[in-house]
Amino acid sequence: MDLIKRLRHRFIFLAAVSIFIIVSVALLSINWMSARSMQESCLKTMSRIADNGGVMPMREGHYPTGTTTWFIDSDWNDDTREAYYSTRYFSVTFSSRNKVMAIHADQIAAYTESEAVSEAIRILASRQEAGFYEKNGADYGFLVRSDARQEKLVVVVDASREFMAVRSFMNFSFRFGLVCIVLFIIIFASLSNRAIQPFIHNFENQKRFITNASHELKTPIAIISVNAEALEMVNGENEWTQGILKQVHRLSNLINHLILLSKMGEGSQFQMQKALVNVSEVASNTAGSFQLLAAEQHKKVEADLEKDVRIQTDEKCFLELLNIFLDNAVKYCDEGGTIRLILRKGKKDGTAALAISNDYAAGEHEDYTRFFERFYRSDESHNSAKAGYGIGLSMAREILGMLKGKIRVSWKDGRIIFSMVIPSL
Repeated sequence: MDLIKRLRHRFIFLAAVSIFIIVSVALLSINWMSARSMQESCLKTMSRIADNGGVMPMREGHYPTGTTTWFIDSDWNDDTREAYYSTRYFSVTFSSRNKVMAIHADQIAAYTESEAVSEAIRILASRQEAGFYEKNGADYGFLVRSDARQEKLVVVVDASREFMAVRSFMNFSFRFGLVCIVLFIIIFASLSNRAIQPFIHNFENQKRFITNASHELKTPIAIISVNAEALEMVNGENEWTQGILKQVHRLSNLINHLILLSKMGEGSQFQMQKALVNVSEVASNTAGSFQLLAAEQHKKVEADLEKDVRIQTDEKCFLELLNIFLDNAVKYCDEGGTIRLILRKGKKDGTAALAISNDYAAGEHEDYTRFFERFYRSDESHNSAKAGYGIGLSMAREILGMLKGKIRVSWKDGRIIFSMVIPSL
């Protein structure tokens, strides 16, 4: 059944979107915390060097640990004696007049002393106290310290290993997350039928009840109709018998629509008969049949139809679609208004573009997203003088779905417009 399939696909789609958001947020948070922890560790190392006059201190005793919170652990590297030998860095001290006072570049191979001075001058010119940059495929962190004598110390540390570790973790985590999302979707899709099984059961029961009740109601309605006609034959027509027959006719139409809706939900029981149909002729004949009905209500029907529009479709379904929308347009058109039917060849070959509109001044604030719900009417009290049960547009959507068409409803300049594109089947 199309409805069950749509529900299952939407269920899987929403679950996939949810798990994608959860995994994405989790991975982004973890990677952000990892990167922040690495940066804090680099800044802590540069602070040690700056505190020791631009030279990495030899470990004696235990250094104070960095700031550790639930989200960030700044102890990226172990605080060991080997850090004195493994840390690659250089430092340059400048006087208050920006003259070089001291250079320590023995612990780095990527910079000579002159290159270290040039890099330190560039960092000072940037007016940043701390940060990171990339050069020649390597990553570096820098820290600028000033003292009371206006002397400046620039410390640069090679952070390539730390950045590489973070990037490797980031690549691995996102690949792992992608695999988890795909596995989740596969598993969830395989189990989704079980998740919506209660809905399927209730839907089947509802459909069975509608079909059975509709068939059971036909007999008493037929008897009421016959008895009313018999009373008219005996006593003549009067307002009471006419009222009975009118309501019997409305109930019969409702029952037929309910049965049709039920069958439309069962794709296997509603067989399409595809043929090459001149939809221009069908639309012209249908519009003509509604002109008298509209004229009785002081309204008029206008048809602007392109000639010889042909598509491969089911003629009965297309005719029923036109009847529903034109009946709805006549019913809800403002007094003295105009119903307009427009038919054109679609932009793509083998498609038809159909638009049905009517004057509807009160439609500016309507909730058009609900127009195609079963039994929905904008008059929630159901006391409107306009006859109807709120299932016509729902049937039209079902028919349009079977015809593989698309629909859009809009309101502009006091008119409500139903725009459809119907392709060849």
